[in-house]
Amino acid sequence: MGPSRQRVPGAVSALSADLVRGPLVRATVLGSHAPGLYLDVAGAVVPVVTADAVPLATAVRLAVASAVAPWRGLAAGDAVLVGEGLIRLPGCDIAAVRTWRPARVRPVTHDQHSLHSSHVHSSHVHSSDRPTRAQAERCVAALIGRGPGLTPAGDDALAGILLVAHAHGVAGEVAEAVRALLTSTTAVSAALLHAAADGYAAATVVALVDAAVAGDPAAVARALPAVLAIGHTSGADLVIGVSAALRHLRPLRQLGHLGQTPTSTSHTTPTGWSAA
Repeated sequence: MGPSRQRVPGAVSALSADLVRGPLVRATVLGSHAPGLYLDVAGAVVPVVTADAVPLATAVRLAVASAVAPWRGLAAGDAVLVGEGLIRLPGCDIAAVRTWRPARVRPVTHDQHSLHSSHVHSSHVHSSDRPTRAQAERCVAALIGRGPGLTPAGDDALAGILLVAHAHGVAGEVAEAVRALLTSTTAVSAALLHAAADGYAAATVVALVDAAVAGDPAAVARALPAVLAIGHTSGADLVIGVSAALRHLRPLRQLGHLGQTPTSTSHTTPTGWSAA
């Protein structure tokens, strides 16, 4: 008998469960660092993250810390097996023993109350406030893939725009433009944008977007530090996108703390839908 394999339990996102529990297939490592392993599984990206990492919407989440992550030694281009409820790494099986449901931004409703009586509901968004196809394409082309790293700064801003637009029910044109250009950015970032187009993001991000859309400055102030702490500038760049989308949809005086847009090193701040 060969040596026994370590078995690490994990929780798979409902958005990735079909891939992880489907037939066993060969997957390719897209990126590997202590808090996360990113896998290309049949053309879709499945992140595997440790307990001290940001729980991405499509991730398999482990209870172990990044200091003891079981994918040490794996590098981009390496092959692993995924399927039948397992992620088979060299010497270790990650088992999807349960499913978790990722956070999703709340749609604005007629009876939603906020601290601002002039809050703009999705049904009150005028047609002139909805991005046209041309505006959406210009915005996306100006941002997607711009910047270094697994999630370029421009993509982080786009994710913020998509989440706010989804909450207001006006994401259609922007989401279509993003999906048409997903090959222009990294595979990892494309997966995050695809999830954001449907309103999904890390719980800390969703909490901020929900608070900002509701016009609740106290809740925004509570949620903002956790988002700004994501990555080197990823959180700040996402907040820039959220702020830009909100500025387009309602007056700046209603933005609370988000009216003070954080400075990013990316210099890709979009202005409204045109990203001018």
